[in-house]
Amino acid sequence: MWRIFLSLLVLQFFFLFNSNAQLLVGPVGGVGVSKVFFFDHTNYDQFKTQPSLTFDAGFMASMVVHKNYVLNAQLLYSYQSKHVEGINGPTADPLFRFTSNMQYIEMPIFYVLEFKKSKGNSSGRGGQIKTYNWFVGGGPTISYWLSSKSKMKSSNLLENNINEIKYTAVFGSDNSTSNQSITSTTEYIPDANRFQFAINITGGVAFEPVGLHKIVAFAQLNIAQTFLAKSDVTLPTYDVDVLRAKNHSFRLSIAYLFDTKIETSKKGKSTKSKDVQRKRR
Repeated sequence: MWRIFLSLLVLQFFFLFNSNAQLLVGPVGGVGVSKVFFFDHTNYDQFKTQPSLTFDAGFMASMVVHKNYVLNAQLLYSYQSKHVEGINGPTADPLFRFTSNMQYIEMPIFYVLEFKKSKGNSSGRGGQIKTYNWFVGGGPTISYWLSSKSKMKSSNLLENNINEIKYTAVFGSDNSTSNQSITSTTEYIPDANRFQFAINITGGVAFEPVGLHKIVAFAQLNIAQTFLAKSDVTLPTYDVDVLRAKNHSFRLSIAYLFDTKIETSKKGKSTKSKDVQRKRR
């Protein structure tokens, strides 16, 4: 898997640095939904998961590398959630609720094929042709897990007259649950996969309504390839935080991009101004 991702990155950046095309950059943001999927359903038959809202914001760069092929990259702050519930069963806890709010730095890279569409008529007074592109493609998404805060409800807590406990995750520390009290608010995750990978499938449309500025609206499906952790975590209450799981997400995003080659736009404006001066003479 590492070799596949590395090959994709090398290929995409090779096209990027060997292209003379204009580079577009600008802000991007999006909202979506994510859902946790267990690795082994037979071991987690006492749990179920619910979809959770996500959002992200950051910057996006876009460059045409060859004809209709466009390389896009984003650097995002991403907020994601994990919601696990207990089910009714002989060994399950129907009162179990575990919700985690996780923060990430993400870099989705997606290579797309654009198809240009035009409409309108340039002839006549005030005639104008409007163009837009629709595109489809994909690539890798690289994420770094910054932090996690959780809250839990369970029958074990209620038996100790505790309604809910809020946890703050500590990565890379292996502290035995025997050293913690039941009211401890720290969750130690020794085997967390802080670097995580996904494959994204992306599609959308791009408009250029104002000069060289570009508005890009797209949907993205991220199919996780990495577990949240190598093993689950047993809490001091003897409840389990299910982390041997993958968090897939679907997002809707919009970006507003600016052309960084200012000299190109200046050339067009200077030529236009000279024509106007000639007409006045």
